Amino acid sequence: MNKSNFLLTMFAVMFLGGTAHAGLLFNYSQLALKDLDQMNQLVSDKVKESKKSSSGKAVPLKEALQAVYARPNDDEMIEKVVSPLRSNLDELESWEKTISQLTDEAINALKNPRAFKPVVQVTYVIFLENLLAEIKPHAKNDGFERKIAERIRDAKIEVTKDAISERKLRMMKDTTSPSEIAGSILAHKNETPSEKPAESAASEQ
Repeated sequence: MNKSNFLLTMFAVMFLGGTAHAGLLFNYSQLALKDLDQMNQLVSDKVKESKKSSSGKAVPLKEALQAVYARPNDDEMIEKVVSPLRSNLDELESWEKTISQLTDEAINALKNPRAFKPVVQVTYVIFLENLLAEIKPHAKNDGFERKIAERIRDAKIEVTKDAISERKLRMMKDTTSPSEIAGSILAHKNETPSEKPAESAASEQ
C-alpha cells in the first residue's frame, strides 16, 4: 500500500511538472532573444489561431499574453505588442479571467518549486513582476488590479536560491519576491492619500 502511494505521488509530481512546463510557450531566456518583429509575429499568429477556433478562442490569446509578460521588459516592449491581445480578450469578455488564471498559474508554480526547473521558476517570477508593474498605477483603486496585487502579496512567495542564481547568472539581476513587490505597491498606495495633505502644508510654509 505504501509502495502504491509512493508511485502515485511520484507520477503526480512528474505529470504536474511536465504539464505546467508545457503550458509555457517559451521560457524567459528564449523570450529575451526575441525582437519586436518576432514578438509581434507571435501575437499575430495567436490572434489568427483564436479567430479560426470554433471553441476555446481565449486559449491562444492566453498563451500569447503569458509569453508577452514573461519576457524581460527592459526595452518596454509589452506596451508595444499587448494591445491586440487585450482588445481580442475584451471582445470575448475574458481579459480579467485570463489575467487571473495566469496569475494563479504563476503563484502555484512558485509555491511548488520542486516540480519546476529554475529557468521555469524565473519565467513565472518575471511574469508576475511585469504584471505588477502594469497594474501598479491602478492598484490604489478598489478594483480588479488591486485584488490581483493582494493575491500575489498574500501568496507569500519565496523565490528559491536556484532561481535567484539562474537569473543572476543569465541576466546579472537580483530577484525580489513578487509578494514583497506587491506588498510595497499596496503599502505605498495606502499611504499616498494621507501623505498628500502633509506635503501640501509643508510646501505652503
